[in-house]
This record gives sequence, structure tokens and C-alpha cells, in this order.
Amino acid sequence: MSLEKRPVTRFELIMDAGTGAQKAGDILLGAFVAMGQYVFVEPMIPAEISPPARSRPALSGVIIRLADFDVTNIGNDTDLILAAHEIVLDRRLDDNEFNPSCKILLDMGDQEANPDSYEMVLKRCTKLGLSVIPFSVDAESQTIVKELGGKGQNLHYLGMLSYIYNMDEDMVKAEIEKTFGKKLKPEIMAKNLTLYHNGYQLAKEKVFFRIEVKNHERHGEQILIDGNTSMTMGLIDAGIKLFSGYPITPASSIMHTLAKNFPAYGGVVHQAEDEIAAIGTAVGSYYAGMPAVTATSGPGLSLKQEFIGFATVAEIPLILIDVQRSGPSTGMPTKTEQSDLLAALCGSHGDYTKIIISVSNVIDCFYAPHLARYLTEKLRVPVFILSDFQTANSYKVVAKFPLAQMKNIEDIPDFVFERFHMKRLTAPIEMVRTQQTSPGTEGGMRRITGLNTDENGKVNYFSDHHQRSHRVRNEKIHHVRRALTTPEMFGKDTNEILIVGWGSTRGAIEEAIALCEKNNVPASGMHFRMVYPLPLMLKDIFAKYKKVMTVEVAYGDMLKPSPLALLLRSETLKDIHPLIAEATGRPVRPRIIMHKIQEVLK
Repeated sequence: MSLEKRPVTRFELIMDAGTGAQKAGDILLGAFVAMGQYVFVEPMIPAEISPPARSRPALSGVIIRLADFDVTNIGNDTDLILAAHEIVLDRRLDDNEFNPSCKILLDMGDQEANPDSYEMVLKRCTKLGLSVIPFSVDAESQTIVKELGGKGQNLHYLGMLSYIYNMDEDMVKAEIEKTFGKKLKPEIMAKNLTLYHNGYQLAKEKVFFRIEVKNHERHGEQILIDGNTSMTMGLIDAGIKLFSGYPITPASSIMHTLAKNFPAYGGVVHQAEDEIAAIGTAVGSYYAGMPAVTATSGPGLSLKQEFIGFATVAEIPLILIDVQRSGPSTGMPTKTEQSDLLAALCGSHGDYTKIIISVSNVIDCFYAPHLARYLTEKLRVPVFILSDFQTANSYKVVAKFPLAQMKNIEDIPDFVFERFHMKRLTAPIEMVRTQQTSPGTEGGMRRITGLNTDENGKVNYFSDHHQRSHRVRNEKIHHVRRALTTPEMFGKDTNEILIVGWGSTRGAIEEAIALCEKNNVPASGMHFRMVYPLPLMLKDIFAKYKKVMTVEVAYGDMLKPSPLALLLRSETLKDIHPLIAEATGRPVRPRIIMHKIQEVLK
């Protein structure tokens, strides 16, 4: 047996939906964190509800990346795959995310009943040059799985992976007990621990290598959190008091988490009958003076557009979280994409004004609600927070967040502005209507309508008043534009090529630029947390570079600019093309970015 020490590695556990691959991943994650590992996790979730076992749509699992440095993305390619059967393996190979030296541990338990299918997949692996290590679950473990009604095989695989990644068996057992201890009877827990131990022993016998990544001593209080959970905690800390939503993947877990925790902080969760009612409730709450938010994904964003325009004209604050998924229409509910940018930017009819904040990691998710509340209450325009499936569901270990405990918008800390690359708004802000009181304020009657009004709130169709309304609303956005500072930059100022992205592409761009620097490839990077409006100095920054190109998880080609490229073209009048504009549903990979840069610079 050889112990291979690596600075970074990535592995996968893939099984049928409902058999516990993601739960096994959660346990591994907790144990890795306890060991002091840097880790980034991406769940693979099927879109179908209860897809048939041993079918391609049933693929479910987890990708785990370990490193001896802080990781900000899921990385490049997979070094090891543990597959429950040949069909999920065959489906996963289609994504072409494996290293040429990737090792595959394949459970042969279904081979006798499906010899032709196994033979076909094994031949495919041979053709691809992949090393397959076949194994079968031992007889005792098979008996236990039957006694548990078909459950527990994930614990057996968990044991195998624990051995391979040089984990302390007792430490992982402790994590299992912490996860299931209050849910399982002692005799059931004992059987699960036996399954884990048997898997550990099987790997000892069948696998002749182990992989180790350096542990790090953690300082201060650390938390393990995913993007949507971080967003919910941020909403609470930002002083939001009402959430109104309708269940939709991948935004639903925001509502689920708030339903458990919000009441303890004086918050209310309203599950509306549809997306339109949800945003209507949020608008009504803010009109009454109660900070509110609604969350959705692409299809729900389409339904909410009329109310977004109404909130704009009525000058009622509105925070809308859009956790993007692959579209259009129902698309791929459990795959990531960044294609809602133009819907957020231009979705409602007429010249409606808005602010778009993006989040790239769990820390952004926590503090975006603070900035969103500040801006929407200060300017009385809709504020979008654009997340996506990848950011929402990826886990990361971070230091405990400093709290703001906002009671009003002046409580927002300076470091939140710095994180999103802007300054506080200090200039007087004109409103279309001079009267902006909440209902019930004595002597403060206020007209609310979607019709155009004059400064006194009276309906007015005269051309000069309508032009004034547009000017005033856009001037609010210009206040933000003037307050924006230089966006986050990566690498040296090479003047050759600038790679630009927003949202979840941040980690991949940052790592790709670091790879470029290491390989003497002259490239720089830029990332936007504030996607609209864009800063005034952007045109001058772009002018320094021979080429400016975007990286987006959205479709684009030579005849159709991708969303960010289109926006940047219109703002800077520079001929900007996408370097990567793919709507595959999979996260962009750092090494692919570097290779594309090298091709462009040849």
C-alpha cells in the first residue's frame, strides 16, 4: 500500500437518487472539517422526483475537493469516482470531468443480472484509459442492507472512501453518530456502524493506495455553511422581518430554513399560493414599513415582472432573490446557469430602474441582504440579489461572520460597502413623490398607484411630468454608479487580456489567473459583485487591455453575445466577446479558462 501526498484532489461518490450519497458526503465533509482540511463541496441532485433506480436520470451524488490551500471552487477534474453501479458511472462519464489518470471503484453487485451493460461500460472505461477497481459488498454487509430495507449501502461506501483518504476511522464514526444519533435506535445505529467498518476493511483489502492532503490547524470559530443557508442568516441579521415565497428549485431551501429559524427573531414566513402573490405580499409588507423579501428562480422571476415594475413606479422598496437555474422555461431545475441577467436587467416593461447585486460565495450570500436593504430603502427601487444553483448548494468552511444586527439601514457596517466595492450614498436623493410616509402616519397620506404622478402624488399624464419621473428614477441609479469603486481584480496588470465575470465564476477565474501567472501567461481578471449599475471608471480600465473577454455560465456564440458581454459592450463600447459562454449546467473549470486564454493569445 502506498500513501500519496497531494496538494489538491477531487473525488466523487455517485449512486441512485434516494440512496444516501449526499448524506454520506455530508458526513465526510464534517469529518474533513474536523481534521482541518480545506474543502469545497458540490452536490449532484437529480431533477426528477424519485427517478427509477438504475436509470440515467437517477444519478445522484457529491463531488468533494480537498486542498492544502483555501479552495474557492469545485476545481478541474476528478481523480477518483466511487460508483454504485455501471449506469450512474456511464452517465457521469458523459460529463467528461475526469482526469486521464482517474481511478474508478465500481460496485459489481448488479453485474450478474446485467452482464451486457457492465461489459459495455467497462469497455468504455478501457477505451478512455481509465483504471477500474471492481469490488463487491461483502456478504455480512449485504445481509445488513436487506435488514435495513435496502438502506445503508452509502455507509459502506463511506467507509471505503474514509480509508482511501487516510481518515481516522473513529473520527468518521463520531460524525456518523452525530448525524444519526437522535434519529436511529441503538441497534440500527450499530448496524450502520458495522456497514461503515466493513467498507473501511474492504478498501484495506482491495485498494492498494491511499491519498493524503495536508491538514491545517484552524484558528477562531469556524462554521460549515452552504449558500442558501448563509443567505437566510444574512436576511435575519439584516433585519428583514417577512419572507414571502412559493416553492421552486433551487430557491426553496431559503424558505425552508427561514421557516425553522425566522420566528425566533420575530420574522414571518408566508408560503403564497403562487409567485405573483408572493411578490405582492413582499411589496405590501414594505409599503407598510415592514422590511420584506421574496425569493424565486427563473420561471418565478418571469411571473413577478409586473409587480417589479409596479414597485418601481410606486417607489416601494423591494428585495428579490433569484437563485438561477438552467432555462428557459422549466429547463434543468437542478443545474446551474447565469442566464437571468437580462431578465433582471430588462424584464419589466417600460424604462424601469433597478439594482443588481451578485453573490459568488457564502460570505457574499450573508452580506448581500444587508446591502440590498440599504439600497432599496434609501432609493426606493427594486434590488435583485442574483445567486445560482452552484452558489446556493455548495458548502464551504469559513470564519464566523461578524454580525450587524441591523435595526435600520444606518446600522450597516462599512466593511459591507467595501466588500461590494462601493461607498455610502451621501448626496440628497430626490424622489418622484415628495410624500414617502408609511400608512397610518398622521398627516402623511400617500397615493400608491402604477400610473405616472407628479411630485405631489397626483396622477399626471403631461409629457414634462413623465419625463421628470424617468429622470428622477434614473438619477437614483446614477447615485450608486458614482459611489462604485474599482471592481475586484486578479493577477498582474498585464495589458494583454482581461477576463471578466460575475457571480459564481469568481473562484474559477481567480484560480485560472493564478495558473496563468504560474505558467507565464499574461492575463488579468476582474469580477463584479455589483452587476448593475456598473462603475464609471470601467471604460478607462478596459481601454488598457488589448482584449476584454467574459467567462459566463450562459450561452453565447460569435453571432449572439452572452448576457454579460452584451451588457459590457453597451456600457463601454468595447468589442467584448465571451471566452467561455457555455450553458451545460456544470460549473466552469479553472484549467479550461487558462487553456482558452492560451488559445486566444497565440
